[in-house]
Amino acid sequence: MKIFLSLRTLSFLCCLLFTASNLASESHASVTLQEFQYFCDEHSITIDIEGNYTTNSTYHTNLNTLMSNILNNKEIDYGFYNVSYGEYPNRVYAIGLCRGDIKPEQCRTCLNQSRANLTAVCPNRKVAIGWYNDELCMLRYSNRSIFHLMDNGPAYYKKSDKNATDLNEFNTKLNDLLNGLKSKASSGDSRLKYAVGNFSLPNFDDVYGLVQCTPDLSGEDCDNCIAQSIERISKDCCKDSMGGRVVRPSCFMRFETSYQFYGPTAYTPPSPPAPQPTTTSVTNPSSGGKSHTPVLVIAITVPIVAVTMFMFIFIRSRYLRKRKQRKSSSKDDNTEDMEIVESLQFNLESIRDATNDFSDANKLGQGGFGAVYK
Repeated sequence: MKIFLSLRTLSFLCCLLFTASNLASESHASVTLQEFQYFCDEHSITIDIEGNYTTNSTYHTNLNTLMSNILNNKEIDYGFYNVSYGEYPNRVYAIGLCRGDIKPEQCRTCLNQSRANLTAVCPNRKVAIGWYNDELCMLRYSNRSIFHLMDNGPAYYKKSDKNATDLNEFNTKLNDLLNGLKSKASSGDSRLKYAVGNFSLPNFDDVYGLVQCTPDLSGEDCDNCIAQSIERISKDCCKDSMGGRVVRPSCFMRFETSYQFYGPTAYTPPSPPAPQPTTTSVTNPSSGGKSHTPVLVIAITVPIVAVTMFMFIFIRSRYLRKRKQRKSSSKDDNTEDMEIVESLQFNLESIRDATNDFSDANKLGQGGFGAVYK
């Protein structure tokens, strides 16, 4: 009897392990009791030995180190992590993204739960992605670079069980709302690409919408990703439904009727404090450590006055030196003229001898000042 019970127990355990193994290797989204959606691979990667890592291997160690770095990083306060760790071929890349209205502590708690879920449902997988608690956060890791790339899959859709009544008006207003949010989110910066809004229906019900991209995407890629999600509404996602969502690795779109599923405002990290001007205060030991503003003013004013006085004296001295040079040059010119004039003056006796006592024979003519002799 004891042997029979042991065999039955062993058989039950084998079946349980087999079921868990199949669950972990599924490539479609699964829902756990914790509202956890996940994929253990990507469509572009074949599930083979290259997609797995062994326990305590270099890849496993790098993955654990990378996850710890994300969860312990207090410097990032805007809900987006894109980090890598290790060397090829064991380098690990990871992205952590929280919804735009989530604060840092809540974000890290969500990512920590996602990490625990992923390692449980995707054991030894090099590639995995999961969304926790109604897409409150997303955690993704891979053995290839996933930064700045728009990945549309793997994706999953959800919709409400209730359908809209006035389909034409509902669909038109919903399309306008989501396209407006798409433009707003795609114009965001490298920290946040997120937008929310709502519109009212004739029966006073409000419809709330949300779109978000991983902020490492370019504005164009974010726009394209959300546009493709909006296109799915009228096809295989949530046609005529009063609520629905399209969730992709690079973007997320959701709308609901009658209840606001997101926070009232987007969380924005506080701006760094403005740098304060550096001032030097002089403290008098006898004044109990009080600073004296007049001393500070004098310390600033005196150098300015000194520089101004120096410039005035310098300019004044140059002006006087040039003026003196001009006067000296003018005096030299006058002296030369005087010497020339003096050299042309003769005494009366010399003139009498030269003109033969003013003889008419030496007279040349009459000028304005009298007779002219040779």
